[in-house]
Amino acid sequence: MYRRLSLAALLALTLANASAATLPSNLMLPDPDLATHGIVERWTLTIRLESDDLKAITPCRQVLADRGFAPVLSKMASSTRPQLHFKIEGSKEYTQATTEADDALAAVQQAGCKTSVNWAVVAKPVPR
Repeated sequence: MYRRLSLAALLALTLANASAATLPSNLMLPDPDLATHGIVERWTLTIRLESDDLKAITPCRQVLADRGFAPVLSKMASSTRPQLHFKIEGSKEYTQATTEADDALAAVQQAGCKTSVNWAVVAKPVPR
């Protein structure tokens, strides 16, 4: 019973923190000025993962692939950072606001990959 209470408390804390965070679907809201002119928007969610360890990033690459993000692997090094560094980036376009984008980001974050995760939503006006 104690374990159930602690899991319930953890879930409540997680939900409270999640509601305070900006989610991709929060950014996928139509621009009222464009809508009045008959212009709809499509949104592209891009998720970028970076790590010095290719094995650590591979499970998250699979999560992106499974969700239709077509991830691309880049290998980088520079004079300021000579150690080999890996970046995986995948994008997916949405025609309307959807929590599917939130779910994809959550799946990457929950995959437990030892990476830095960055994401962005970009709106693209599409005339009707």
